[in-house]
Amino acid sequence: MTRFVGQGRTEGTDAAELVSVEDHLAGILEGIPEAEPIELRLVDALGLVLADDISSEVELPAFHNAAMDGYAVVAGDLVDATQEAPTALPVIGEVAAGMQELPVVSSGRVVRIMTGAPIPPGADAVVPVELTSGGRAQVAFHTPAEVGQNVRGPGEDIQVGSPIVTAGRRLSPADVALLAASGVTRVRCLPPPRVVVLSSGDELVRAEDVPSTGQIRDSNGPMLAALVRAAGGVPFSTGIVRDDRKALMHAFDTNTGHADLFVCTGGASAGTRDLMPDVIASLGESHSVKVAMKPGMPQIRGRVGQVPVIGLPGNPVSAFVSFEVFARPAIRRLQGRRDVARPTVRAVAGEELTAPPHKRGYTRVRLARDEGRWVAHPTGPQGSHLISSISRADGLAVVPEDAVEIAVGEQVVVHLLVD
Repeated sequence: MTRFVGQGRTEGTDAAELVSVEDHLAGILEGIPEAEPIELRLVDALGLVLADDISSEVELPAFHNAAMDGYAVVAGDLVDATQEAPTALPVIGEVAAGMQELPVVSSGRVVRIMTGAPIPPGADAVVPVELTSGGRAQVAFHTPAEVGQNVRGPGEDIQVGSPIVTAGRRLSPADVALLAASGVTRVRCLPPPRVVVLSSGDELVRAEDVPSTGQIRDSNGPMLAALVRAAGGVPFSTGIVRDDRKALMHAFDTNTGHADLFVCTGGASAGTRDLMPDVIASLGESHSVKVAMKPGMPQIRGRVGQVPVIGLPGNPVSAFVSFEVFARPAIRRLQGRRDVARPTVRAVAGEELTAPPHKRGYTRVRLARDEGRWVAHPTGPQGSHLISSISRADGLAVVPEDAVEIAVGEQVVVHLLVD
């Protein structure tokens, strides 16, 4: 007995059988466990979500320092300086960044100073070299200076005890700089999820093999591994698994120990060799559903032991779109990220976009800017076997379930496929 039995109906799918995209995604995300934090070196945590709030134990800057190259002065010495009658003062030394022993500046004397260098005792302002004669033994000032001018004060950026980054934040390169400047070298964060990609089908051969009659090269396995990596996960591959119950069970058994998530492709539909749902159910729990979407109607969600499983259709375009809609959000949820969905833009249809009744259509489109608006053009024929249609796409245009077409010039929501 196969799933999705038709019983002599005249239409392939009844609307009452369909599960909404939102409901299926919610079921997947509800089954995603919370990850355990790990401690990593700061530089290795880039792009990961922090597990803890981090407050500063130091103040930044740690000392008064120069904001510009110029001269450290006593501001009161320059009250009468003008272009016509500059004030000339002797230069008694130079202070570079990192210097420990500093000359003392007293009234009537100045020192040359570099950006970031500590302000020497006695000085209360820095005059940029561009506003002076630039002399080394003696320098003329053409404008007055104010106390504190071009001086960076201690704690101006960060004070002791003030928060630097908060739990749940995805660590950016700027965060790395701030934490490093504060003396933080290790952080606790949520690790990249380990995602096992299982590609099944008797017809599949490896990319390096020459297919015989009736065989095809496996594109889904490499594609899904690449999508996992692009989403921030660490992909593991089972290799090609035959449509055989024992082979499928062995693939799950031998990979469960290092899997945070299984993403499977093939064997999800109603054929006599579509064994995936039954195998998953025998190892844990499985739900086979028809989702109200095209491409990608047959979907599986479940678990093997305690590891969530997402089963995608075998057609490459269906697998790609399904990954974007369901697997990518799950991988981001495993990372602790709040932004589980890709950004969207509003565009106008450059050509008519269609979808079957009661199903959400995902049309692969190329976006172009025209007169201040985005225009979405289909990438060509939209068959679920046409890999070129996804290779050329930078977005998925959505035709809602309550519409069967979006006319040329009408607005359409496009899920971006680029970060």
